[in-house]
Amino acid sequence: MYRTIYELLEQTGRVKSAVILSGARAGCRCIYTEENGIWTESECGKNRTQVSGSAKEQADADWSPYEELIRQTEETRILRTEGGEILVEIFQKNPRMIILGGGHVSCPTAHLGKMLGFQVTVMDDREEFLTQERFPDADERILGTFEELSDKIPPYGNAYYIVVTRGHAGDSLCARQILRRPYVYFGMIGSRTKVRLTREKLLEEGFTKEQLDTIHAPIGLPIGGQLPEEIAISIAAEIVQVKNRRYAAFSDDKIGKEVLSGKHGIMMTIIKKTGSSPRGIGSKMFLGENGSLYGSIGGGSVEYEAMKHAVTVTSSEIQAYNLSINDDRNLGMICGGNVEVFFERI
Repeated sequence: MYRTIYELLEQTGRVKSAVILSGARAGCRCIYTEENGIWTESECGKNRTQVSGSAKEQADADWSPYEELIRQTEETRILRTEGGEILVEIFQKNPRMIILGGGHVSCPTAHLGKMLGFQVTVMDDREEFLTQERFPDADERILGTFEELSDKIPPYGNAYYIVVTRGHAGDSLCARQILRRPYVYFGMIGSRTKVRLTREKLLEEGFTKEQLDTIHAPIGLPIGGQLPEEIAISIAAEIVQVKNRRYAAFSDDKIGKEVLSGKHGIMMTIIKKTGSSPRGIGSKMFLGENGSLYGSIGGGSVEYEAMKHAVTVTSSEIQAYNLSINDDRNLGMICGGNVEVFFERI
């Protein structure tokens, strides 16, 4: 299942997974997607997507009582259910900023996007606007009409769309295509009147109020910007606000590479923390069968103790570690606090 998770993560930039933490089904995982709903361990080898992840054949847990809860969960956290605790994890990497329209606001927005770690794409139907001089920071400059958005730019789960076309028609063309695909952020520039007219048109076309309420329009935080650079700052600030409003654990690329290469070993995941332990819920460390170690669950004594225990693990289990310095039973770390680590053999 982990191999499938990391393959999907490479393709879409965002994956939601859940794992049962205790009981007879401890260690059973699923992947949730809007397109397929719950996707279980034994289904990984089926042709539900283009992913070719190998499946470990096992009796899957019955996820149907929890599917709606998992669907609604948008950050890494534990769900407490009648059947026990379930950890929902949001894996994210390689966020993409897709700017539709190559005008004056787009230039500083692309620059800020690159500074913030996004892969930046700019699309416009005017070749003279998509020059290297105007967009030196863009990873892609795509020439095409906005009707071609779906053909030119594939869907991507960890996408941030910025619609800054030169007119109402372009905005509507982009909006109706974006609303049919996954995204983290969708912002649209324009006056309140322009935004209202666009909303009315899309409602007439059958889009729901709930869908339209996900659009940030007028775009950007209200900081009173007038210059293109000021407007770009307001857009970037709003994107950072949206990006950080929900917790997603850090996804370590080195762990992903090991899993994708077919390595076996023990995956260690922080599932609970109190106090000032340095790593959050969802942080991972992977100990390969050859003794190689990737990722981190906090360093120091807790990692040392977890590594010692990992070599004894034969099935999924949870271990608790006390990081305080109160007495000899604790790990003596000055940061204090407690962590619980979930061990999985993969």
